[in-house]
Amino acid sequence: MDMDILYGISTAYNKMKISILGRGNAGCISALHFYHYSKLLPKPMEIELIYDSKIDPVPVGQATLVDLPFFLWQSTELKNLMNFNFTQKRGIMYENWGKKNKDWFHEFPFSSYGFHFNPKTFQDYVVSNLKINFKDKDEHVIDYKNIDADYIIDCRGAPNDMKEYDPLINPLNCALLSSLPVDNNLFWTRTIATPDGWCFHIPLQDRVSVGYNFNKDITSEEEARNNFMELFKIEKINKVFNFKQYIAKKPVIDKRVFLNGNKLFFLEPLESTAMNTYHMWCRFIWDALINKSLTIEEAGEKIKKYIFDTQNFILWHYNFGSTYNTKFWKYAKKLYKNNKNNEFEIMIKEIKNKDEFFLKTYPNLYHYAQWSGWNIKNWWNGMQ
Repeated sequence: MDMDILYGISTAYNKMKISILGRGNAGCISALHFYHYSKLLPKPMEIELIYDSKIDPVPVGQATLVDLPFFLWQSTELKNLMNFNFTQKRGIMYENWGKKNKDWFHEFPFSSYGFHFNPKTFQDYVVSNLKINFKDKDEHVIDYKNIDADYIIDCRGAPNDMKEYDPLINPLNCALLSSLPVDNNLFWTRTIATPDGWCFHIPLQDRVSVGYNFNKDITSEEEARNNFMELFKIEKINKVFNFKQYIAKKPVIDKRVFLNGNKLFFLEPLESTAMNTYHMWCRFIWDALINKSLTIEEAGEKIKKYIFDTQNFILWHYNFGSTYNTKFWKYAKKLYKNNKNNEFEIMIKEIKNKDEFFLKTYPNLYHYAQWSGWNIKNWWNGMQ
């Protein structure tokens, strides 16, 4: 993301106040985005971050793709960046996926890398770097009507009521979370196929965060626990995380409230898509409120398509199966086959016949959600 975000700012822009609810990853990314770009506006924007300090961050290691680290570098002084306590992510190592290769590395460009990080460390880092026209407030918000702001970005986590949400298609619904000792020689995320699903292996500075993802309607929690502990030499399960995968029917409420983070959607962590999605939604919101290049309704439709496209790409990973011919993998492969997206299928068909050199030379010629044509080609080569 660069200066083109400011291209064509509406002359009708007036000073505004934006209140962001929630201090999790989505809240911090939203605050950082509007804080950073508002400094270049002709009139100052007031940004308020409201959060409840009694709500703890999710206790699991997380990761990004390559776009967010560059934005953090743009938005803060380089000398402060090391306070983030991240580890480098140079790609994703897929182990036991498909039938062709035991391991397949989805590398990032040599000039780029992602982050592995602890959520609380990231959140403290971001807020500590926001100084101008910004304030944070420890408060439990109940009603939007009590918030004195022109616009609200609600990032307060998963909804209690799913009436205003549609399901996303994915074979997983539960994760067992644990930790392993530090591994200072690992510079990528490991995603390891298992009989019951797959396990993430995220190297942090103080530990390796591991999560055993499975479908509890296929594998019992007891069986998943036993397999997790045996396969990965786990001594203790720290948390059982049951989840639904969903998207808001209306990303924008009454043209004033924009949902972000888990209030907007939730999709499993394969390919680390969450942080980029939060950030992309901020850009669409900016285009609607500041650049006036989109209407608010158009912005909402764009982020919904972006999330559905992400769903399709993630689901495609399961199409190739794994070294395990189990009930889970049969179900996951069938789930993809029954929910193919025509637009994505057409793009795959065209990309798989393109030369790798061509796709790397023209990375923006083909693009689907967060991935370039080369990313799609790379996965096809490794799995097919």
